[in-house]
Amino acid sequence: MSYATLLVRCVTDQVNRRQAWSRSVVRRLWNAPNQLTIAATIAAPAAMNAATSAVSMGPACGSGRDRAPAVGRTVEAAPLLPACAGQSAPKVSRQGEQTDDVPTPPRLSDLSGPPATDTGTLRSRSRRFTELLGIARRHHLVPFRRLDFSRDPATSDLRRSQAEHLRRALEEAGGGFVKMGQLLSTRDDLLPDEWTEGLAHLQRNVTAAPADQVRALLEQELGAPVDEVFQAFDPVPVAAASIAQVHRARLHDGTAVAVKVQRPGIDAAVRRDVDIALRVVRFMARWSTEARQVGVQDVAAQYAADLVRQVDFVSELRNLTALRAAQARSARPDEVRFPDPYPDLSGRRVLVMEFLEGDTLSAIRAERADRDLDGPMRTILRAFLRQVVFDGLYHADLHPGNVLVLPDGRPALIDFGSVGRLDPTLRDTVQDLLVAYLQDDTSRIADAVLRMAPVRDAHDEPDFRRDIARFVADELGPGARIGVETVDDAVEVFGRYRLKAPADFVAAARALAIFEGTLRTLAPSFDLLEESRGLAREQITDQLRPGKLRDLAAKELIGVVSAARRLPRRVDRIGEAIETGKFTVNIRLFADRRDRDLVSGMIRRILLVLLGAGAGILAIVYLALPARPDAAITTVVAGALLGGAAVVLLGWAAIDSWRARRRR
Repeated sequence: MSYATLLVRCVTDQVNRRQAWSRSVVRRLWNAPNQLTIAATIAAPAAMNAATSAVSMGPACGSGRDRAPAVGRTVEAAPLLPACAGQSAPKVSRQGEQTDDVPTPPRLSDLSGPPATDTGTLRSRSRRFTELLGIARRHHLVPFRRLDFSRDPATSDLRRSQAEHLRRALEEAGGGFVKMGQLLSTRDDLLPDEWTEGLAHLQRNVTAAPADQVRALLEQELGAPVDEVFQAFDPVPVAAASIAQVHRARLHDGTAVAVKVQRPGIDAAVRRDVDIALRVVRFMARWSTEARQVGVQDVAAQYAADLVRQVDFVSELRNLTALRAAQARSARPDEVRFPDPYPDLSGRRVLVMEFLEGDTLSAIRAERADRDLDGPMRTILRAFLRQVVFDGLYHADLHPGNVLVLPDGRPALIDFGSVGRLDPTLRDTVQDLLVAYLQDDTSRIADAVLRMAPVRDAHDEPDFRRDIARFVADELGPGARIGVETVDDAVEVFGRYRLKAPADFVAAARALAIFEGTLRTLAPSFDLLEESRGLAREQITDQLRPGKLRDLAAKELIGVVSAARRLPRRVDRIGEAIETGKFTVNIRLFADRRDRDLVSGMIRRILLVLLGAGAGILAIVYLALPARPDAAITTVVAGALLGGAAVVLLGWAAIDSWRARRRR
């Protein structure tokens, strides 16, 4: 048998086996309890992709073992090569013995090439989804209608108990679920105090990973024993979060450093959970028009990518370096502290940086200390506005656990896994939006919004401008406060006109919402809108310094010179195209919705008239024919039915024409 024939048989057999395995698993999930049925529904697209996945041609059919065995059990996948030759691959149970149960899923990606990022098979995703539902049931969180979100003092003990169960459930689920709990802990406008106080423990009291696993991971990343790299290393973390934990250590020169160590196994867990969440979002977008209109898929994809980047500390090191450089270029380089990184001691799962002494805002909140935080909050808000509007690079996770107050009163930022970026075009639009807001110019605000998210139909633009003016007056005017209602109203306006805001802008708005939640819990009297107005004026004044203006003029001059150099060539090309008869003009027909409505209405009425006339002619023919006793219905009945249809169709066309004239 030739090598090509063997390879074709191998591929065909593997695809057939994968299809059989997918059908078997889905059939079992269909007959399983409800939570498994839900898991199969969400993970079903994976089976379809697996059955039709492309095969990378290589010198062998595959490896002998499954690269990613399920956690908590030993599973050896059967060698793929005997199956390629036409033999049945043995099936294994959880203990490793052969069984005739579900076929072992083959891994076509083992044929050759670099391994792709594994987000889990259909079974692993279904198992994970079932695990999450089991966690929720174990902590009495389902059915959800039993949860008490009221503010009734009589049920405060119940809410406190439920919040504790939710905190433990999120800790047990790990990864992005802890992040979600941290975000909810800042939303006391959404949740009662018992819920936010219980979830606030996630910002400082997440269960630490075992010390021996942390030490092994450290030595693997550093390439040397811990005692050789550090003079002292505290095995007890000073802080433990959802993705990593921080240990205090001392270098051999006596410098105190913070060693951020990734939780063992968190990388694969985050990628799997992100994959499950994206499938749920895609399902929502497929069946929800509102979800598609607001671009929920793009936003979820960006948030998922941001979460995946947080498990790569090389990316976090780059973020920290970039933010430090942007702060150093600002007019107030010392107003916010960033820790000094140690790139030579850092890697993908370990980040070493300067240890900053101070209290986190979450610790201050837990102590219920009577401290005036308006000053640090104002400084952070000023830095955040500058980062978003002028630097295009901002800290996107300003929850209380990521903000320190140093002994000298200055704020410091930590945890740079989530950093957002705005491209220059979007940054210019945001600057115009800010200037227009400061001047209460709703027309320019609408112009800036339309540059970011153009309306699909020019006919809707006047109505959109009126709604924007009303939104600014009601939600952003004097005396207003930003809250969940503000976001809801903005989403409603965008959805009404089917606007799709850029995902980067939505991410910046999400970061502002996180910080607003922090302000709401720690400095309730802090007026975010009024402070933003004053700080924005300061930032604009800083940008108008002579040095900044000189740099801006030089930048614009370079752009003008470059455009001027290209202009003669473009004019020459246009003249040559006209001379040779190759000059073309592209015109969009029916770009205006009114033109489309006019043409579609005319076509609809023409079809109605044609169908009505045809039915009328057939009715006359049937009524003129002699009766046939063997017919299913008499010619009189058929003629009457067709005549009635003709009357309905022609009447419909007449009414539609009359309504069209009324609209004009």
